[in-house]
Amino acid sequence: MKKTLTTLLFLAAALTLAAQPDSTILQKTFSVSPDTKVLFSPGNLQYQPSTHLWRFASSQTETLGWQEKQSYPKYRGWIDLFSWGSALNPTDFEQQQANNFVDWGLFCALPTGQGKQWRTLTLAEWTYLLSKRPNARRLYALAYVCGHYGLILLPDNWQRPKGIYMRTGPKEENYNAYNDEQWQRLQTAGAIFLPAETKRIGTQSQGSAFACRYWSSSPNPNKNNEALYLLVDPYLPQIKSAPASHGLSVRLVQEY
Repeated sequence: MKKTLTTLLFLAAALTLAAQPDSTILQKTFSVSPDTKVLFSPGNLQYQPSTHLWRFASSQTETLGWQEKQSYPKYRGWIDLFSWGSALNPTDFEQQQANNFVDWGLFCALPTGQGKQWRTLTLAEWTYLLSKRPNARRLYALAYVCGHYGLILLPDNWQRPKGIYMRTGPKEENYNAYNDEQWQRLQTAGAIFLPAETKRIGTQSQGSAFACRYWSSSPNPNKNNEALYLLVDPYLPQIKSAPASHGLSVRLVQEY
């Protein structure tokens, strides 16, 4: 009994500590429709199969990659490439129908600091964020952050820190390269980073590590086993479709 109680207390503490958001990131808002603003989570979503715990990555640049051992249900490490809408069974790598989306935000039980629900952006929201909000093309940038390639998203009321330069829009990413000190200043100003990562097909890692692939909550209306996701590979952000069983990155938001 004592051992069981100790285990439960340990798991509860681990969940709270691992998942605590960084308030400096959650202060800036991003418009995803004319009347909806969101706050981004402080990192990509991660899951530990052996304990059934969720957490956010320890930093915005962190990705875990993929190895065969990560497909085991009792794997003690963490994974961050998920089949579409797999919140109830994060290690299900079988082919699924893309007509029954279960949002990771509903079941990850991660604190928000705002008392609101985490959720996944829809196709329409990703599209509005990147191409329809006011000054949209000036509010994202391709970049290397601490050596990691990815997409920087800038908040609606973006004010660039003095002395840090950025070429925004779908332009050559080699111009934008930031070390840790520069990134901390950008992050404090509200910048969000979506790091690139490989994708998972079945239990195998495939694809370029220089492509960003983030699930939306929207199924493909023309293919019942596929869903839509944000792709940056490696230039202009675009919406693509993939089988629901593929493992892609997940970044959650909460409404402001």
